[in-house]
Amino acid sequence: MTAAVNVDPRASSDPQGGAAAADPRTALRGAAPLAPQAGVAPQGVTASVIPEAALSLPRRAFAKNEHLYRQGESATQAFILEAGLVALTLDALHDRDRVVALAGPGDVIGALTPSLPAYQDGAVALSGEVSVRLLPVADQAAGGARPRELAALLDAAVGEQIVRLTRALEDSAHPVPARVANALLRLGERFGQRMDDGAVRLTLPVTHETLAAMVGAARETTTSIVQQLRRAGLIEGTRGSYRFVPSELSAYASEAVLASR
Repeated sequence: MTAAVNVDPRASSDPQGGAAAADPRTALRGAAPLAPQAGVAPQGVTASVIPEAALSLPRRAFAKNEHLYRQGESATQAFILEAGLVALTLDALHDRDRVVALAGPGDVIGALTPSLPAYQDGAVALSGEVSVRLLPVADQAAGGARPRELAALLDAAVGEQIVRLTRALEDSAHPVPARVANALLRLGERFGQRMDDGAVRLTLPVTHETLAAMVGAARETTTSIVQQLRRAGLIEGTRGSYRFVPSELSAYASEAVLASR
């Protein structure tokens, strides 16, 4: 059975609606892609997180568990993430969603291709506050009228969306242990902090339930695999804070795939 994303069904997806008060303990602000000595949650949102041209766009805040948009809804705008953590989901079962990736500051999600009338995935706020800049589809279709850096940002986001969907399809053929290892590796690649000894430190407000939704497994199964990885010395830490060596975790995932054949 696939784990569900823990989302309040009362949360609004109205792009004009308000948001609840922020929870500063879980809000990610200004997180950067993995880089030597890069932190995952510096204080404050800086102009370097998103293009300067995006700073003039309307801003919207979302509370934890609130939907930014839902799969299949009319695609009206792209969301340029300025702060916080978002789960990108695909409909799997009637009452459950499969999390295909997590998005953070600097990522662009939502309506990325004006020719597609509906959102191709869904997005749910995972952290205490998610701040975005809104880029309407009508402005995207303006072609040369949009700033070049926004156009480049959208083009890159389309490529990333294809990669996410491709990885989700590839992972579906792998055993759950390999999926868990790969999910941690990808989170570390995007949000982790590289240490001097080659290890990656990953600190995110991600529960075992969310991790289970990412790999398409029951929470109990996912928790058991995480415990096995910890006993084997492949990861250190507890939910929300992990440390691992990418090459060792990658080797484990490969061995799990080979063992299942």
